[in-house]
Formats: sequence, structure tokens, C-alpha cells
Amino acid sequence: MDIFDSAIRTKGDLAGVFEYDETDGPQNATAYFYLSEIKGQAFGPIVASIHIQSGAWAITEADVAVRWDRNEQFVGLFIFGTLAAAFDATTGARYGGGHGKDFNADISWS
Repeated sequence: MDIFDSAIRTKGDLAGVFEYDETDGPQNATAYFYLSEIKGQAFGPIVASIHIQSGAWAITEADVAVRWDRNEQFVGLFIFGTLAAAFDATTGARYGGGHGKDFNADISWS
């Protein structure tokens, strides 16, 4: 099972993208959160990435949400309703990731 979720900033320039890929089987699964440029109607080059999880993971699409804060400075990845990782689109800073290590990312979310 593959899971994909994304949110594009209203300016249409950047997107937060979550991908969980089990293509090579659950034991080789990986989950990443990306900050990607938007080129027209397509996702452009990846600007930054945060490793979230390796190996089998009992999640579904309903467990994952990508969304921008109200000022559209931060794009966050929420897993099971908890902020797991985020990018600061202004400074390029990365927060969270590594499920089980820093799953409650310390981010000023508005």
C-alpha cells in the first residue's frame, strides 16, 4: 500500500508532500515528507526532505494530513493528529521526523 498526501500553498509556488512507499514490500517501506516547488500544474524539484519512517507501518491515508499554517510560512505533516514534521518555507528550517525520535516537533504553529 502506498500513501500520498499534499498541500499546495495558495500562491501556487510550494507544496508539502508526504509519501509512504511500500513498492518493494513492507519490510523495505519508507516514508518521507518533502518541500517541493510547483511548476505549472506539476510538482517541481524537491527543495528539502525529512525522513519520517523506514519499514512496515500501520497507517492509512486517513491517519495523515499535510497542511499550511494560517500565514503559510510553515507546512506541516500531521500523523494520527500530531504534528510530526514541518518546513519553514521562509528560512528553509526543518523540524521533526524520525518517527519515535522527535515525533512531537517543537514548532510555533499558528
